[in-house]
Amino acid sequence: MFLAKLLKLQWLYCFLGVVFNMISWLVLAKGGKALTPTAPVSGIVVMVIYGFFLLAGYFKRISLYRALMGIAILILGYGGIFSHFKLLSQSPELYHSVWVGILAISINAFGFTLNSLAALKRFTLEVAS
Repeated sequence: MFLAKLLKLQWLYCFLGVVFNMISWLVLAKGGKALTPTAPVSGIVVMVIYGFFLLAGYFKRISLYRALMGIAILILGYGGIFSHFKLLSQSPELYHSVWVGILAISINAFGFTLNSLAALKRFTLEVAS
């Protein structure tokens, strides 16, 4: 996979994370129940920081990009997959619905896969001649 395509997919993940948390925030602001136990504003901030991480790839600072993707794997993999899976299975009432919890895990699993490809340098910079 080319770095440019990987970055586009990672921006998609970032966008999905921000939108998911914005919807959660709007539901909460209207007196409803947040989509997940994650504080929506915190979720938005984390995804915006992740977006800044992607700039290292955009500017082809590959070592920094790979290191930042390693950090993203640890933080977003733990908080976005493991914690949601554990909470959803033990306390599903903390979620707007089980399906919303599964959606949150799925979005983060998508990101985890992309971040793993980046951290393991499973991409090329450009087309070989």
